[in-house]
Amino acid sequence: MTSQQPPHAVGHTPVPRSDTWPLLVAALATVSFVCMDSLIKLLAVRYEAIQLTFFRFAGGSVFAVLLWAWRRTPLPQRAAWRMHVVRSVLLLLSMVGYFHALTEIPLVLAVTVSYLAPIFVAVLAVPVLKERPAGSIWLALVAGLAGVSISVVPEFSAGLNGVTLRRLGGMASAAVAALAYAGVMLLARRQSRSDSLWTILLIQTVLPMLLLAAPAAWIWRPMPAGDIAFILLAGGLGTLGLLCLTYAFTRLEASRVAPLEYTSFVWAALLGYVLFDEVPTLATAASATLIVGGCLLLLRR
Repeated sequence: MTSQQPPHAVGHTPVPRSDTWPLLVAALATVSFVCMDSLIKLLAVRYEAIQLTFFRFAGGSVFAVLLWAWRRTPLPQRAAWRMHVVRSVLLLLSMVGYFHALTEIPLVLAVTVSYLAPIFVAVLAVPVLKERPAGSIWLALVAGLAGVSISVVPEFSAGLNGVTLRRLGGMASAAVAALAYAGVMLLARRQSRSDSLWTILLIQTVLPMLLLAAPAAWIWRPMPAGDIAFILLAGGLGTLGLLCLTYAFTRLEASRVAPLEYTSFVWAALLGYVLFDEVPTLATAASATLIVGGCLLLLRR
């Protein structure tokens, strides 16, 4: 019997696990989300943020219902619905705030401010999940706040006027949206232990749509038939992004997948320039660098 050589022997190299496909899928999720944001920003010239948010969930519900009907995963128990309602309300606040920001500030700046969400998650995990605070949390928070401050300084330098106040309001709206989304992610950690992806996808699209139906009807603006395709495409892109991100997280460590989210700055800058003639400023780039640096500190925890 011939003895087998160890993997490190001459002429034999270990076969590495291929991580290419999950990383590509995670990158696709990032592109999908930014493309969805661009479609919403295109529609923002005709609709208010509440109606835009309703469109997002209504379009996503078409795909979420079909996917759930295909998989037929069980619905949550009665006791679990309370957390689903809380999460849906936070998700609504996040989306309305972010879509309002898209109506007031450039796409790439809104994406930059949204990078605060992972930092908020790390800070809120201390009281909510009883995690032990680490020095990196506070360094990340300082870096994130410094990054946002860099974006705010040019607005004050230009002098306070109507346009400046609207842009500052848009940035504040994006920051509040990031804070609400941090709450969404914290609750998702708990819910993923008991509910399947297809069930969560169904509830987090259909329930917000139902909660927003009455407010959207109150301020409803007539919708041209041509916008239906944009609404369905935005909903489909949001659903695709969520599924791709979940696929990547189930096959790779979070620390490998999470940094790919920051490639959205590149896509937002490109689409902002092509679709809206927005040119990223040096302050925006410096702001993104500081916020991303803070998030990378959290990944090294």
